Amino acid sequence: MKAAFISPSLVRVRTTSLLAAAVFLFVHGLFWAFPAVFVSWNSQIVDRMFALRSTLPAFAPPYDSTVVHVDLSDRTIAALRNFYLTRAHYAQVVENLGAMGAAAQVWDYIFPGYTSPEEDQRFADAVADAGNAYFGMKFTLLPDPPAAPPDHELDHIRYLDSTAWIVKVEGDDGDLYHAAGPLITVPEIARASRGLGYLNLKFDRDGVFRKAPLLVRYGERYHPSFAFRVACDYLGVTPDRIILAPGRSITLQGARRPGREPQDVVIPIDRQANMFINWIGPWETMLHYDFGDVLRASEDRDELELFGEELGGRIVVVSEVATGSADVGPVPTDNNFPLSGLHANVMYSIISNQFITELGSGWVILIELAILVILVFLSRRLSSIGLSVSMTAILAGYLFLATVSFLLGTVIPPLPGTLMIVFGMLSILGYRFFDEQKNKEALRRSFEAYFPPTVVRRIMANPGMITAGGQKKELTILFSDIKSFTTYSSTMNPDDIQRLLNEYFGAMVDIVFKYEGTVDKFIGDGLMVFFGDPEPQADHALRCVRAAVEMQRKTRELKKKWEAEGWFPVKIRIGINTGPVVVGNMGSLRRLSYTVLGADVNLAQRLEANAPVEGIMISERTYELVKDHVPTRPLEPVTVKGLEEPIRVWEVIVE
Repeated sequence: MKAAFISPSLVRVRTTSLLAAAVFLFVHGLFWAFPAVFVSWNSQIVDRMFALRSTLPAFAPPYDSTVVHVDLSDRTIAALRNFYLTRAHYAQVVENLGAMGAAAQVWDYIFPGYTSPEEDQRFADAVADAGNAYFGMKFTLLPDPPAAPPDHELDHIRYLDSTAWIVKVEGDDGDLYHAAGPLITVPEIARASRGLGYLNLKFDRDGVFRKAPLLVRYGERYHPSFAFRVACDYLGVTPDRIILAPGRSITLQGARRPGREPQDVVIPIDRQANMFINWIGPWETMLHYDFGDVLRASEDRDELELFGEELGGRIVVVSEVATGSADVGPVPTDNNFPLSGLHANVMYSIISNQFITELGSGWVILIELAILVILVFLSRRLSSIGLSVSMTAILAGYLFLATVSFLLGTVIPPLPGTLMIVFGMLSILGYRFFDEQKNKEALRRSFEAYFPPTVVRRIMANPGMITAGGQKKELTILFSDIKSFTTYSSTMNPDDIQRLLNEYFGAMVDIVFKYEGTVDKFIGDGLMVFFGDPEPQADHALRCVRAAVEMQRKTRELKKKWEAEGWFPVKIRIGINTGPVVVGNMGSLRRLSYTVLGADVNLAQRLEANAPVEGIMISERTYELVKDHVPTRPLEPVTVKGLEEPIRVWEVIVE
């Protein structure tokens, strides 16, 4: 029966498919093993898309100045000639913003301590009279529930308990951050305010702020972020109309922006309730007013009215942005961005119902798999140049798709798909290059390892001498083995074993090739060769026996040499049999394994096992073919495995 033959084209398809699968695993492995590098690179590419969008008015999110800034800046300090502002200054600004009709005044401040009783009371009274001032607080955000709070936090805890939210939860909220260690604006001022929200932010691995956690667990309840509390109040959404679905969305039911019809606002979030911030643009995109101008507006009724026309009905974010302010950080649109602008962007996105959605991981994987399927498909039909051009075009198309998708509000991670295309194309082109080179030299390299040079030249001139299937022929098979090699090698180091075996096998193979035999394989310290194929040899038995005699003589020379060098006395046994076997290429031309199979091969191996040390044992059929040409002597019949009757054997005399 002929051995199964796998066509080279099928091998290429399988290999290309495996390469595609390996590229998929490799790219995802890079993101898993080196997130600080590859996740950050992917995020930075998305940052460039934000920068690009800010230069394209047709795609930039529309800004209607619902959210504006009042900045305590270097200009403020210079105009007031006072770097240290008191609670009285802040109280005046609160009063002025209330008089101007601001819808909400959002103070990006925490006032954690007391100053003078008079100023603290005035500030608290101004906040209570305005009725629309919000202040910040800070938590320590933990992955697990915290321990019981210390006694000095009890006043803070009582306030937080009274203002915590109960929201509807759909799904598992176990991945949400847990709040601990609160630092709040003093309770008297906090109770006078419209509410507090935590100012905590989480930057990405590369230190850039891209997301904002909207809700955190606080015992069995929740606390909103600074921006989220303000946005919900502005839209008239109470906690009982908020649905939290971790990993999917936060839904504000019946949200109503002043002057518009109610609608549900669905905010996409991740498992930690982080919202991907939809940056409107650089810091200057929103309207900005000076803190000092607002402070002094009460001195001039006309200016107060003018400010009322500007700020009436708007959400006013009050923050310090003077030089030296610590509340700045890198964001996608700016490396030194006042983080009050982050809260303002979150508020504006929720109020205007404009969000950036990250494409789900399932869809991303489908896109990546589609890319690799296209790559495999094209690799079967296109040349290397055609494949390179096509995949370059697909890469450009993918990046264009990712960019357009981003401009329309959905983030397709650009880097994983790009790496899939690049690594996939390079791996397939590299495979093709090395495969072509290997194909050119495969026959020659394989033949030179097994056939003598004269036979190799004839095979290369006539490859039909080597068939894909097997043929049945009478050949002569030789097995040799070093006596007690396992015992000797157990006391030697690997380098010495390798060197001695290489010297031994090199000498043996030279002799085999001298008689135009074929090396079948090396079996540990054993050698298997055959004669009579691929080129027919009428005297294959005689060639084999003469080669065996020379092998024994050469081994005796090596024995003297090795003993003189302090190595073991090498001795070998040789068994030879002649008979019908199946011979041929049992693999493919890509992975040549030219060998012989059959019972007579096994018999040759059994004869080697029974041969005298430094002797050559031959079978009866071999003896009949060589008896007139080499000296022999009969031995006692031997019983070998697989045969019931003892067989007649002879020893070739080695002079």
